[in-house]
Amino acid sequence: MLTIKQGLKLSVILDKLDLKIDFKKISQNGEVSVEEFGGELMMQIATKLHKAEKEIIAFVAEYKQISYKEAENINLIEFVQVLLDDSSFGSFFKSAVNSKLQD
Repeated sequence: MLTIKQGLKLSVILDKLDLKIDFKKISQNGEVSVEEFGGELMMQIATKLHKAEKEIIAFVAEYKQISYKEAENINLIEFVQVLLDDSSFGSFFKSAVNSKLQD
């Protein structure tokens, strides 16, 4: 379950990452596939994670209910998989993406 506090932390992280998807750049035939969109989104996230380092670690600590110091040493790939398996995280992320698409 994603709590309000965790959702607010995710909001700050997404704001700091300042993700911008250029649909014209990644489109083929004027349309963007889910794979193209996902690939571009993941590339931007991977290259901008450093902008929200403290916030991400604080989110991991809150989500896993561990200390900030312990959160610094969590396996990133395993944690991402846990998030992807959490339906409330998926719902939050879809809402965030949809709001960005409407901007």
